[in-house]
Amino acid sequence: MRTNKSYAPAIKWLGIAIASEKTALSNYLKYAHLARNRGGKEMFIKLAQDEFQHMTILETERERLQAGRTWRAVKIPPSPIEQILPQAGRTGKISPDVANQNEAQILSLAMKAEKKAMDFYLAQSRKVDDAAAYNLLQRLAKMEEAHYEILQAELDNINKTGFWMGLSEISMETE
Repeated sequence: MRTNKSYAPAIKWLGIAIASEKTALSNYLKYAHLARNRGGKEMFIKLAQDEFQHMTILETERERLQAGRTWRAVKIPPSPIEQILPQAGRTGKISPDVANQNEAQILSLAMKAEKKAMDFYLAQSRKVDDAAAYNLLQRLAKMEEAHYEILQAELDNINKTGFWMGLSEISMETE
């Protein structure tokens, strides 16, 4: 069994990741409060739930390492956000949203945070030599990528770019 001293680097970056997840959780709850429409509120609450799950998993792993135990294989089922993405891409439907600059700014901030989290988890996954740690970090990166994509879809909708979920909108109306 390894001592917790050999896990010192992982324990350090787990602390950084936990703090980041707590910040994301807090921000998403704040954004849910600020969102004007129900769909936006629900999306931010689902994102907050995902961030809480990430934080809890990371805290458990940090406690294991601090106690000198090894990484454990963690199965994280698809989150509601990940389940929404494929369905939304197939239907091409856009939920109604209020085109508001503040909402666009909030979404842009959230996207930057998700990209930063995704990059962090991918970078850490390249540094670990434990398969369970690698798989956990890769899975968390995938979830953050899904968060980024749903936020991008909402931002595209607000900005009326003609794209949603990476798909071009098709209009049946003529000008």
